[in-house]
Amino acid sequence: MTRNVSHRPADYVAVDAAAEDLAPLFERAPPITMQAGLAIDVWWRAIALGVLAWLPLVLLAALQELWNPAGRLGSVLAEVGLHARYLVAVPLFVLAERFCAPQLGTILANFVHGGLVADADRAAFDQAIASAQARLRSTVAEVVVVILAYCVSMATVLTYTYEQLPAWALSADRTMLSLAGWWHALVSLPLLLALCLGWLWRVVLWAQLLRSVARLKLRLIASHPDRCAGLAFLGQSVRAFSIVGMAVMMVAAGRSAQLVLGGDATPTQNFYFNIGLAAVLLVVFVAPLLAFTSSLMGAWRHGMLEYGALAARAGHAFEAKWLKADHADGEILEQPDSSALTDLYQVVANVGSLHFVPVSLKDLAMLVVAMLIPFVPVVLLAIPVSVIMANLRGLLF
Repeated sequence: MTRNVSHRPADYVAVDAAAEDLAPLFERAPPITMQAGLAIDVWWRAIALGVLAWLPLVLLAALQELWNPAGRLGSVLAEVGLHARYLVAVPLFVLAERFCAPQLGTILANFVHGGLVADADRAAFDQAIASAQARLRSTVAEVVVVILAYCVSMATVLTYTYEQLPAWALSADRTMLSLAGWWHALVSLPLLLALCLGWLWRVVLWAQLLRSVARLKLRLIASHPDRCAGLAFLGQSVRAFSIVGMAVMMVAAGRSAQLVLGGDATPTQNFYFNIGLAAVLLVVFVAPLLAFTSSLMGAWRHGMLEYGALAARAGHAFEAKWLKADHADGEILEQPDSSALTDLYQVVANVGSLHFVPVSLKDLAMLVVAMLIPFVPVVLLAIPVSVIMANLRGLLF
C-alpha cells in the first residue's frame, strides 16, 4: 500500500526513514552473543535471564541441603540482596532495551526532524551515527565487557574470606565454594555485571555521539519557547535512563534491606554510599548533555545582541509614536502596537532566560524518583508500619 505524501514537504519521507533507522540504534549492546541466543521478545528475555541467574542458586542450594544439611536453603531464601539483584535488577537491565534504547534513537532523529542539522552537515551527522553503531556492536566491545564482568566477579569473590560468605555459597565444612557458590561466581554475578557494563558502554557512546553532533553548526533558535534554543528534547534522555538508574539502585537497595534485616536498623555508612551512588548516576546521565553548553552559550550571546537591538529599536519606535505625539485617550488600546511590542519583549525574555544545559527539573525529578523507588521497601523495613501509622495519626489529631 502506497502512502500519499504529496501534501508533505519533500524531505518528509527521508526524515521518517531516518527516525525508523535510528530508533533501534542503542538496542542489542554487549552482551550481544548471549542475548542473541534467546531469539525471543524482550519481556520473555528479561524473565529468562532473571530465572537463569536466580533459580539455579535456589535449586543447587536445595540439592546440596538434601545431600548434606547445613542451612544452605534457608540462607539463600533469606538473602534479600540476592533476590533484588537477580529477580529485579537483571530483568530491569534487559527491559531498559525496550524503554530506554528506542527513546535515545528517536531523540537523535529529532535533530533531523526538527531541522537542527543543516543539509551541509547531514553527511557528518550520518557518519557519527554509523561510527557509534559500529562500536556499540563490535566484537571487541563484546569481549571486553565479558572479560571485565568475569574479572570483577572473581575479584569480588576472592576478596571475601570463607567466614564472610553466606552459608549457601559454601560447602558444609566451609572450606570451598558450594555448587550454588560456583554458579553465582561463574554465571549469576557475571551476567549482572555484563548487563550493567553494556549499559555503561551505551552511555559512553551516547556521550561521544552527542559531542560529535554538538560540533556541527546546528541551526539553533535563541528565541525558542523551550528556552533551550530548540534542544529541550535532549532532556528526555535523562528520563529514558530512569529504568537503568532504577536497576542500579535496586542492587543497592537490596544490600540495604539485607543490613536492616540483619539487625542494623540504621546502616549509616550504607546510607551515605547510596546517596553518593545516586548522585554519581545523576551526573553520568546528565553529563553527556553538557556537550551542547558551548553552543547554547553562543546562541545566548548572539541572541542577546541581535534581539536586544531589535527590542530597543521597537521600543524607540513605540515611544516616538505614542509618547511624543498627541492621541486621544484610549486610542492606544484599539491599536495592535502595544500587543505586538509585548509579544516581541516576550520573545526577548525567552532569549534572556535561555538554559545552558538542555535538561529541565521535571526530567531530573523523574530520574530521581525512579532511583528512590527501590528504597521504599527498605524504609518500611527500617521503620515499622505501626510507627508510620502512629505518626500519621499524630498529624491529624
